[in-house]
Amino acid sequence: MKFVIDKNILLEALTNVTKAIGTRTTIPILNGIKFDLTDNELSLLASDSELTIKIIIPEKDIKSIEKTGSMIIQSKFILELIRKMPSDIISFEAIDNSKIKIYTDNNEYNLNCYDINDYPHIALEETKEPITIKAETLKEIINETSYAVSTQEVRPLLTGVNLKINGDMLECIATDSYRLSKKNIKLDNAVNNSINIVIPGKSINELEKMLTTEDDVIMHIFSNKILFHYKNIQFQTNLLNGTYPDTNHFIPKEFAYMINLDLKAFNDAVDRASLLTQSKDKNIVRVLVDDKKMVITSSASEIGKTEETLAIECSNKEKLDIAFSSRYMLEALKVIKDDNILLLINSDDKPILIKSVKDESLIELILPVKTY
Repeated sequence: MKFVIDKNILLEALTNVTKAIGTRTTIPILNGIKFDLTDNELSLLASDSELTIKIIIPEKDIKSIEKTGSMIIQSKFILELIRKMPSDIISFEAIDNSKIKIYTDNNEYNLNCYDINDYPHIALEETKEPITIKAETLKEIINETSYAVSTQEVRPLLTGVNLKINGDMLECIATDSYRLSKKNIKLDNAVNNSINIVIPGKSINELEKMLTTEDDVIMHIFSNKILFHYKNIQFQTNLLNGTYPDTNHFIPKEFAYMINLDLKAFNDAVDRASLLTQSKDKNIVRVLVDDKKMVITSSASEIGKTEETLAIECSNKEKLDIAFSSRYMLEALKVIKDDNILLLINSDDKPILIKSVKDESLIELILPVKTY
């Protein structure tokens, strides 16, 4: 294998592909990146057995191809090495199929490589009926839901995002049992078979970072894995096994209190109140709703107390005293793109729904906290 390539083109590919390198892999060769050079392209592939990423660099983006071939190069060094190379043009040359020479006019590095024959076969299969979605739309869906996945492995399914498709309706749900985010969108084309899968939260968040343009994302969904094809990137992740819990019964349909308020004013008030709660486990703030007034308070015995008042519109004139996690509330507010929001509440021990006034496709929910 021998070729010459632009540093920035290779660096972008390496930055993306190394996201699939696991930190605790028990198979040493999976710490390597598979470079496969043909007359038409250079492909980079990395996998930790659960997540696989393949990047294709076409011939037109390669300065020269002198000799084709395949090598497994250690990922631990290659990314930083390329990033710190002083030249914009870098040459690669395989030596005895066991080492790779990486060089420019003024410097040279020789790295030992893994045996290409030991690398496992990884199939990136495609379905006959893929699903197409705009990258911008998929990125938005991930941003609006994945923050609510659980970080606890006790309930593995809750560490993933539940993706459902019925006909032309796509529904995405994430919950850690204390909060929930649900997004619905309408697809351009209906899907023949219903889909109900759970994508690992860590994987879907890595994919979101790669979605930078308005190109299409092609999804190939299987019973145990999903392949996303985006530009020159193939991103395949295993799915979580099991049936995601039915969350519909968590979301109330009727409400005693419908509170309309300015998103920025509420966000900033909760943010300031949270400053006094940071040493506490739950970051709890209290809200008193009294007709057209909302009072937000927090306190810490060793620091002091804060109180802020906001003007609101409320459907119920009876007083409501409720407490919640400021962190959960701020994370929910962060993904809403509207000037005004609705807080939909029944009582101090029932879920709080947060919705945009204009956008009906996104529903967020957090559980209140009892403080007695």
